[in-house]
Amino acid sequence: MTAPENNDGWQRLHPLTPLLRSVQLLYAVIAGVVASQTGVGATVVVIFVFTVVFAAWITVSYLRFRYRITDDSLIITHGVLFRRRRIVPRSRIQNVDLRAGLFQQLFKVTTARIETAGGEASEATLHVVSREEGVRLRARLVGLAHQAPPAMATAAPGDFPAVADEPPRAPPAAESAVHHVSPLQLAIAGATSNRAGFLVGLLFGGDYLFDFMPTDRILARFLPPEYLESGQAVESLVQTAQQDMQAFLTGLFVLGIIFGVAGWGVSVMASVMRYFDFTLRQYGNELQVSYGLFTRREKGFRRSRVQNVQIEEPILRRWLSLASLKVQTAGYGPGLKADERMETLSPIIRADELSEYLHTVYPEFEWNDVEWRPSHPRARRRLFIRRAFVVTVASVALAVLTSPQGFLLLTALIPAWFLAHAHYRHLGHARAGSYVLVREGLWNRRTYIVPIRKIQALHLRQTPFQRRLGLGTLNIETAGNPMDLHAPRSIDLGTGYGVEMMERLATEVTETGLTF
Repeated sequence: MTAPENNDGWQRLHPLTPLLRSVQLLYAVIAGVVASQTGVGATVVVIFVFTVVFAAWITVSYLRFRYRITDDSLIITHGVLFRRRRIVPRSRIQNVDLRAGLFQQLFKVTTARIETAGGEASEATLHVVSREEGVRLRARLVGLAHQAPPAMATAAPGDFPAVADEPPRAPPAAESAVHHVSPLQLAIAGATSNRAGFLVGLLFGGDYLFDFMPTDRILARFLPPEYLESGQAVESLVQTAQQDMQAFLTGLFVLGIIFGVAGWGVSVMASVMRYFDFTLRQYGNELQVSYGLFTRREKGFRRSRVQNVQIEEPILRRWLSLASLKVQTAGYGPGLKADERMETLSPIIRADELSEYLHTVYPEFEWNDVEWRPSHPRARRRLFIRRAFVVTVASVALAVLTSPQGFLLLTALIPAWFLAHAHYRHLGHARAGSYVLVREGLWNRRTYIVPIRKIQALHLRQTPFQRRLGLGTLNIETAGNPMDLHAPRSIDLGTGYGVEMMERLATEVTETGLTF
């Protein structure tokens, strides 16, 4: 169901829009009033007044919001006090993202977000439309003609009619590839992500500060009562380290198991809920992904608009020959977080499936033929000195603030040396036809595959210490991907080689021509 179309092609949002938006705002009002601890009578009055005002405002806003699709643009008019008219050229639209929360899924409606190249946020948001209307919008604006509902060609008035000036559609493309990720695979994805380790550390710190877990009662079964006088498990464990090292190690082992199980459990549940029923479909030159339990997300984009591909391999996944695959289009601007600018193509895949998955995005790219070149050997020295500096500062601080035993922390310089060498092995770059590849990361290795035709800018940057060692980092900038820690870059190249590589790539970009 959707609002009927006017004779001039203008359409309104779904009739349930005022109700759904009012409910969302009402939750916020109730939460704010309850948090303010206002009296019962005043609370009822405030909620009633805000409900009436919000409902009236949202209803008027709904009636004033209209949109229309023409041959070359999406036109939106909206505004209660101030009328606005927005025109979004169809040639600039990169993605149409459909998202439906749990409440929206019950009513079979969705929110359509229109993304353009390099925008700081969504260029336009249609909140809410029926799911069929969302699919129709995506089909017309992004070109996924196969998704258009079959009944639309013969629809009766008021039942999704086509706009009069709509151009003829191409024949539907056949579905040529389907990849589905099972719940077991999603559980493995959650268990092997670095999020699990982060949650373990968060639980340790949270329990130390807020004592929100019954860990003190569990430790009482393993440690003498005199070590638990503070009543707080982590704090007691820290004090135990100064009196009985064996008891400290026992308690640390027990807490590690408790927080480890909890952290990994939360990570697994988060992965299953976020990527539930993950499905990747390919229709000719278009790709579509859909996933999510409480928030269902559907997105379609053309392969030609993919700016780069990212292969993510946390350390546990590397040991198990697993990885995840993400793509970036120009539809998500630099104002978003790094992870939000990437779209997951598969949350978990086997290493031997990478070539097949990459062919869905870059048919001419051969992953198995890639030959990696390492960074400059002096990179190992820089990686070690960075770690050695942190260890030395921490050791001196402990020795000054606590006791001379803090200098024992300097023994961590030995594993720091081995970690620096291990990190160096995961730095590298490569060329494969019309693609440039870079990789970095020890705990979470990221490999980027960037088509040369998508490169917008190249930057060779040097820190003071890199200049001293004759090293530099080559940053590769594509549309919607600014220079940050998660952008494609080749770390610690020799300065001369880095300049030569940058100039060579710049020449190829000029000869190839930049495309979005």
